[in-house]
Amino acid sequence: MSTQRLNVTLPDNVIEILKTKKNKSEFLSEAVMEKARNDKKKEVVEKANRLRAYYKTEDDLNSLSSLDSQDFLERE
Repeated sequence: MSTQRLNVTLPDNVIEILKTKKNKSEFLSEAVMEKARNDKKKEVVEKANRLRAYYKTEDDLNSLSSLDSQDFLERE
């Protein structure tokens, strides 16, 4: 995997956390990736919830009925 050096400004409380980490780059990379996955999951849930109204009004539409379960959130 290729890498790039970045210059970022972070609040003091974040800097204090980073000081305790042996590999700051790895820690930040993992944190950013986790945040991106969580944001994507949230986006999918929000879109599905907006579509839910259409699925409730149309008897022929039923593929979102499993949204009552949170199982799909645990898959990656």
